[in-house]
Amino acid sequence: MPIARHVACAALVAWVALACAGPTLAELTVGEPAPEFTLRDLDGNEVSLAAQRGKTVVLEWMNPNCPFSLRHSKQKTMQSTADKHPDVVWLAINSTKPTHGDHLEPAAYQAFLAENGIRYPVLDDGAGDVGRAYGAKTTPHMYVIDAAGKLAYAGAIDDDPRGGGAKVNYVDAALATLAAGGQPAPASTKPYGCSVKY
Repeated sequence: MPIARHVACAALVAWVALACAGPTLAELTVGEPAPEFTLRDLDGNEVSLAAQRGKTVVLEWMNPNCPFSLRHSKQKTMQSTADKHPDVVWLAINSTKPTHGDHLEPAAYQAFLAENGIRYPVLDDGAGDVGRAYGAKTTPHMYVIDAAGKLAYAGAIDDDPRGGGAKVNYVDAALATLAAGGQPAPASTKPYGCSVKY
């Protein structure tokens, strides 16, 4: 085979491998500053992380069409945890690509939130930039950011990926520990759920 053809084939293989590899996700370390962002909620209002400085913030990656997100929404896992910590800012982020079949338009999303009693904002990250910056892999994937803007916890909401009944709500424990002046332990766990549809 001519050298030029070898080179062309090698380039094609490399391009296909790169295209199939999916998005490059950041690898955040607990204790690092959380990546800043500004996104719009379902009503079109801008919400920035910088504006929350001085408060503890929870980020929840959400996709209503994911069975894991749907289960937690029906069981009120996130909303009940948020209700236990009224001084905490709770934000859901939707990084589902607009052209993906799982993408919901704002009106359908609003209906889903109302049906499930979810009162915190959902922010649109259709471009996936914020999800990639945080390394969000699953729905749900949870992040707790302390009042100084540093990542204090990252991982699963709880220890119940199969839905049999959680023994530990990691986010609830992290928020309680931060409120008491401590540092969450564990500070990171393996998230579970559907893959984020970048």
